[in-house]
Amino acid sequence: MKKILVFLSVLLLLVGCSEKETKEKEAVSSNHWQVSPTFDIPIDFAGKKGKYVLIGKEGRLGFLVGSGNEDDIKIDPIIKGKPNKYMWHFWGNDDEFDGPLKIIGINEKGEKHKIIQADNSVNVGISPYNGATTHVPSTMEFPTAGLWKLEVYIGEKLFGDIVVNVEEG
Repeated sequence: MKKILVFLSVLLLLVGCSEKETKEKEAVSSNHWQVSPTFDIPIDFAGKKGKYVLIGKEGRLGFLVGSGNEDDIKIDPIIKGKPNKYMWHFWGNDDEFDGPLKIIGINEKGEKHKIIQADNSVNVGISPYNGATTHVPSTMEFPTAGLWKLEVYIGEKLFGDIVVNVEEG
């Protein structure tokens, strides 16, 4: 009887782990991801009205992907294998910005990559800019094209996430 109970316990454990792995893979699956929306920040270009265009979550976090005069906005694509500098904007409480910026990219296969090229000893801190609580420049590079989910950490805390589409070169 003990052998049967042990066998059933092991079987239930294996089935539970398998279901958990399946759910985790489904959660990572890019089929459930939608590219994050863009939003504008109004700016003044030497007396002319203009806009910065960010991708992310308005009022929380985003990074600059375009700019221009009100009638001539240019959006720059994110290109695979091409390092590019991006200006991050963050909104929140001052106490949320203590620690280094770390961004983990998860590709469509569920593989995690450190896609930000930065010195982890630099703290985010408070530096208001364009109406945001703070801003930080970074260089990012994506090794593959497709959808990428960016998990954005400040210090050890997850600040938010953004989904971007990376194009072929």
